[in-house]
Amino acid sequence: MSLLSFSVLIAQVAYGFGAGMSLTYDVNVKFDGFLPLFGGNEGIVDVAMTVGVNGQEPTDGALKATSEIRTFDLKFNEASLPVTLDNVTQFFPKTTVTLSPAGKILSNDAPDRKLPVRLPGLDVKRFPDITYVPIEFPGEETAEGATWSFERDFGGAPLVYDCTLVSLTNGTAQIAVKVRQEFTVLENPALEVVTDRAEAVSEVKTTLKGEGKVTFDTVRGLATASHMTNEAVSDVKNLASGATSQRKLKTVYQVELKGASGATKVTAARSKGWQFNWDTGRAFVAWIQMAVHFGLAALPREIERWAPGLKQVFPWLSQEKRPARR
Repeated sequence: MSLLSFSVLIAQVAYGFGAGMSLTYDVNVKFDGFLPLFGGNEGIVDVAMTVGVNGQEPTDGALKATSEIRTFDLKFNEASLPVTLDNVTQFFPKTTVTLSPAGKILSNDAPDRKLPVRLPGLDVKRFPDITYVPIEFPGEETAEGATWSFERDFGGAPLVYDCTLVSLTNGTAQIAVKVRQEFTVLENPALEVVTDRAEAVSEVKTTLKGEGKVTFDTVRGLATASHMTNEAVSDVKNLASGATSQRKLKTVYQVELKGASGATKVTAARSKGWQFNWDTGRAFVAWIQMAVHFGLAALPREIERWAPGLKQVFPWLSQEKRPARR
């Protein structure tokens, strides 16, 4: 492995929301399959919206951001439905979250409001998670090929994320993501979720699996795109007769950063560990190459702040003397 290639393989990837940061995301979601709408229908629902995100002043060592839906359009089998922005914001109002630099949501002021029907992977409290905070990071220096997992609660059941850092070049990280979830609910005749078994007519067990990728700007500390395709299979059991049936629903999420301003990275509560990425790598790769060729034992003052990390990779830099090569 060359020194130049090494300089782009390791970095601490983290969010960087700060006061004055203003972002706009285009969000498109397509549901294709069985939908618990209008008494149950096979069809396609297309949702298109723009979401505004504003960074806030970090507090108590955590980052903070506020989001709101600015435009919204809903189609069922290509026919537009008369759903207004006011209708939508009743369930998905303007929301402020606090989060760690690694992307763990620490608090969320969204109301504890349940949707009238349950769609896999959709949760009022988790709207930031499917838009501008789509992933959590390990919170430490991460190398290409690294894998990690985390969980987020969606609708009362854990959604498990398995992640792989596929590439880390020129300030951009590409992360492959796989998700999985299982949950069981009770439904009444209108296919609404109920908790009282006396009101239920069916028991529905759902298994969701999905995969996709997240593109992350490591310089500004924000997600620039996330694409996910989830497949949910639900086994339905009639509580009275015991008869069973199956439903399938495919959900495709496409989120793209449309615009950003004032996007200066903020590193509240960030680990002070060594950060070795493309941006720092370009600054000192020439020094390292010179050291290799001429056997320099001392670190030039310009790169002393990277000394701990460099000496881990190049142990000979810790030696007091090293003969020059002839």
